[in-house]
Amino acid sequence: MSYEVRRSKLLIVLLVSIATMCISLTGPKAANAAWYNFCSPVTLGGWQGCNSSRAYYINQVYGWGDQHSVCVGMPGLEFAIKRCSSGPEEGVYSGKTNEALNSYAHIENHAAGSNTVHGVALGPG
Repeated sequence: MSYEVRRSKLLIVLLVSIATMCISLTGPKAANAAWYNFCSPVTLGGWQGCNSSRAYYINQVYGWGDQHSVCVGMPGLEFAIKRCSSGPEEGVYSGKTNEALNSYAHIENHAAGSNTVHGVALGPG
């Protein structure tokens, strides 16, 4: 095999290796998500609410009640993202914000009787 043929093959292998490395560096990034329990479990009286003890960067809130339905959301955004579950042990997601907000998560008992509630704040990790 001539020197020129070996040199051409080596050059092709080198270019393919560089191209593969570039493609792997620009591929999809790993997911960056986190969740935080709040007010879980907490027993609330009729129509009472509970906020997380601290603010989180959150996009969405999830929750459920053991005895009755619940509503979840973020204080200040009640009309935009507040959602309520259909009954006991039925989970509900709030509406989703476009950006992670540094906010408190909120869950409330959506009935007259007492209710053990469970809340989860969802956001970037």
